[in-house]
Amino acid sequence: MRVTTIEHYRPEPGELIEWSATPATLAAAASAASSPVPPSFNQRFHLDTARRRGSGPGTWLALSFDLPGRADPAALHRAFEQWLGRHETLRSGFRERAGEIERFVLPPEHLALGRETIGEFPAGQELRAYLRRRLDTVCRPLSRSQSWPSYLLTAILRPDRSTVFCGFDHCDVDGYSLAIAVHELQELYRSGSVEPSEAGSFLDFCAAEQAAPVPDPGHEVVRAWDAFLAACGETPPSFPLDLGVEPGQPVAQAADCRPLLDAEGAAEFERTCRAHGGSVFTGVLTAVGLAARRFGAGEVVRLLTPMHTRTDPRWEHAVGWLTTVAPLALDVRSGQFSEALPLVHQEFRAALRLGRVPVPLVLAALGPRFRRGGDDVFMVSYTDYRRFQGSERHAEVDAQHISNVTVADDAQFWVSRTHEGLFLRSRYPGTPVAIRQITAFTGALTRILAAPG
Repeated sequence: MRVTTIEHYRPEPGELIEWSATPATLAAAASAASSPVPPSFNQRFHLDTARRRGSGPGTWLALSFDLPGRADPAALHRAFEQWLGRHETLRSGFRERAGEIERFVLPPEHLALGRETIGEFPAGQELRAYLRRRLDTVCRPLSRSQSWPSYLLTAILRPDRSTVFCGFDHCDVDGYSLAIAVHELQELYRSGSVEPSEAGSFLDFCAAEQAAPVPDPGHEVVRAWDAFLAACGETPPSFPLDLGVEPGQPVAQAADCRPLLDAEGAAEFERTCRAHGGSVFTGVLTAVGLAARRFGAGEVVRLLTPMHTRTDPRWEHAVGWLTTVAPLALDVRSGQFSEALPLVHQEFRAALRLGRVPVPLVLAALGPRFRRGGDDVFMVSYTDYRRFQGSERHAEVDAQHISNVTVADDAQFWVSRTHEGLFLRSRYPGTPVAIRQITAFTGALTRILAAPG
């Protein structure tokens, strides 16, 4: 699955069709009773940020994949309705009452979609601009006009090859959810069924998460986070090189998408990492630390890494936002890949244990010792898309994970492995200083991965 941004997305011209909730469905959602399940920790943070930012560009994730020939709108209609009925979180929304955010859930029997032909788009650039405007309008979970549904369901029809394009506010999905959706929507379109027949409910996950107690300040996880944040100045880590922007003063975001290694190169890199007692991801992390060190970052590079929380089999096929973050201190003082990798791998194994306690609970235990710096944090994410159902067909159907381009005050990196190789998406402030620094950094990272030594 190719990970990219809306500015790099290149849809072919075609006829656009959009599906949206019927008036009766919207009325049922507006009158739905309050749910006892509150927003998850991630959703709460996201909703609070959306309220603070107001009318600026939203944080949404989108997917696209191709179907052969001119897609059957009726079959897609059934597939979308079945899929929304399958995943409770997509029938869940939020509203504000007396200054508080509450959740509601639309029963599946009240769900119905309408279909509208938007029209023919003779130019791909015009089509992309339209889709982006619609995503920025629709993917808003606390919009004053209509907060649900906060996702967009469309298809671009052509005689030889059609494209399904769907976008979701981040409240609804994470990156794993997009890969799950690509597989399930294809199966529902083709056969009307998908295995397993039932998927876990993200709302059940949210209820379990909220029931977890705040750990004692002396808990080993809290103490480890406390030491990590203290080394970062009592704030989350930031990219160790100057980006020409003040924390908390985001500017227009720049984005870069590039291949790192082809399939053969990725396999060779994995063999090298295994030989030195590491993995592909810890090898990537080692290369990140060494690349930053070459530009003066120091001998220990601190960052956060997202981790999925789908450890229970119930959540393997769930659509929702099931992630946390863990702290990493990359010891690259040796300056050599083969010597640094075992230390970084050991640090990563320790971080996995720290990720078992949700970060908001850790921060609650830390209390005033923690303060937030900027809007963004320095993070490196890794996803191996080969593990997902249907991944062997991702290249054939041109499956893509597409993110919005908004504002940034720090650097963030997403590394993805597919059957075609290893790829990088970067997000950072669009200042001249940041562009120069990140270009040099990613160039060094690419060279280290190609010849780790």
